[in-house]
Amino acid sequence: MKNFDSTDMISGGAIKSIQEELLIETIRYAYDNSSYYRRRFDSLGLLPSHIKGIEDIQKLPFTNKENIQEDNWAFLAITRQNIAEIVSTTGTTGDPVFIALSHNDLERLACNEGRSFSYTGVKRGDIFHIAVTCDNLFIAGIAYYRGLIKLGASVVRIGPQNIIRHFDLIKELKPTGIVAVPSFIAQKLCRSGENGAYLKDLGIEKIVLIGESIRNADFSANPLGSLIEDAFGKMCYSTYGITEGQVSFCECEFHHGLHSHPDLVLVEIVDANGNTLSDGEVGELVLTPFQIEGMPLIRYKTGDITFKISKPCLCGRSSVLIGPILGRKHHKLKVRGVTLYPQTIENALIGVKGVVNYQIEAYTGDDQTDHIVLRVGSYYNNGDFLTSLNDMLRAKARVTPEVEIIHPMEIEKRLFEGGSRKAITFKDRRFKLYE
Repeated sequence: MKNFDSTDMISGGAIKSIQEELLIETIRYAYDNSSYYRRRFDSLGLLPSHIKGIEDIQKLPFTNKENIQEDNWAFLAITRQNIAEIVSTTGTTGDPVFIALSHNDLERLACNEGRSFSYTGVKRGDIFHIAVTCDNLFIAGIAYYRGLIKLGASVVRIGPQNIIRHFDLIKELKPTGIVAVPSFIAQKLCRSGENGAYLKDLGIEKIVLIGESIRNADFSANPLGSLIEDAFGKMCYSTYGITEGQVSFCECEFHHGLHSHPDLVLVEIVDANGNTLSDGEVGELVLTPFQIEGMPLIRYKTGDITFKISKPCLCGRSSVLIGPILGRKHHKLKVRGVTLYPQTIENALIGVKGVVNYQIEAYTGDDQTDHIVLRVGSYYNNGDFLTSLNDMLRAKARVTPEVEIIHPMEIEKRLFEGGSRKAITFKDRRFKLYE
C-alpha cells in the first residue's frame, strides 16, 4: 500500500494530483484483475487508457449493490488463496453481499480507522470500550479494533451485550472512550443510575458513534445527537462507513463534516440522473475506493443522501468532507404530498417519554401511494399516550402515520428478525419506489 499519511494537510492541488494517479491505477487494476469490470468496460468499448484524469471520471460506469448481488464473485480481483478475510453487508436492502479482503486490504482498513480515530484525539494510553460486534462478518468491528491498536490504544471488545454487563465493565476497567451506535448510548443513558452507575460520571472522554446520524444538515445536533451531547458535551464524534467500499469518514473536533482520506477514496455527489453535483448540493454519495486488492469498486453508488464540502476545514485539513447522512435514496417517502425520509420520523420519537423502541413500515396502499405504519414499543397503551404521540409526529415530522402500540419485547423481536446484525428500524414493503 502506498503511504500518503500527510495528504490531509497538503493543498487541494496536490491532493488532486495524488488522486488522479490512484484513480488511473485503480481502473487499470480492476480491468486487469476483475472479470466483472473487464466485461463491463469491454461492453462499453472503454479502455483504462481512455481515463487520463479525474475529469474523465464521467466516462466510467456506476456500480451499485445490485450489480454485486447479481454476480458477487465476479468482483474478486485476487486468487481465493490470497483472501485474508471475508465480511458481508447486513442485507437490510436485499440479499447480503460478501466482500473479500487481502492482507494488504486489512492493513489499509487499519490505516483508515487509525487516521479517523486520530482526528478525535485518540492517543497511546487510551482505553476504548468497543460496544459493537467484532464477529458475524461485521467489517466495522475489526476495523475499529485494528485502527485503535495501530494508534497504540487499548481495546475492550465487549460487543452488544446487556446494559448491566457494559456498566460493570466500564466501572471496573475505566475506559476513556466508547465506540457504539447512538441509539445504544441513548438506551444506556435511560438506564443510567441503575446499581449506582451513572454513565456520564464514569470518566468517559470520547464517544465515537457509528451507524446512525447525530447531525442535521446544518451540523447542529439532531434529537438523537442532542440527547447524547446534552449528557456528555462535545466529546461525541459522528462517523460514516460502508462495507463495500472498505472505507469510513469521521468528524474532527470542529464537528463540521466527516473527513475523507484522499489516498483511500474519491468522493462524488450525483443527482438522480447521475450528473455530478457541486459543493453543498444534496444528492447520492458515490465512492471510488483506492488501493483495494480484493474487490475494487469504481463509482459505487452508496444509496446514501448527503452533500460534500471541498474547502479546507478549520482543523487545517484539505480533504473533502461529506455532510451528515440525510437518508437512504430508496427509503424516500411521499405521504399525502409530504416528502420525507424515515429518519425524520425517528428524530420525532427521540426523547418522547414512554417510547422504548419502534419500527417503521412503509407499504403501497390501494390508492397506489405510500402509507406508513409506526409500531411503537411502550408500556403505556392508552388514549392519552397515543394522542400525544400523534401530536408530536404531526408537529415534528409533518405526517400522522398509522400507529400501533405493542409490547417492547415484540418490537425487539421484529428489529432483529432473521438474525439481523443491526436493528431494522425501517421495513419497506412498497412495490413501487419513488425517485
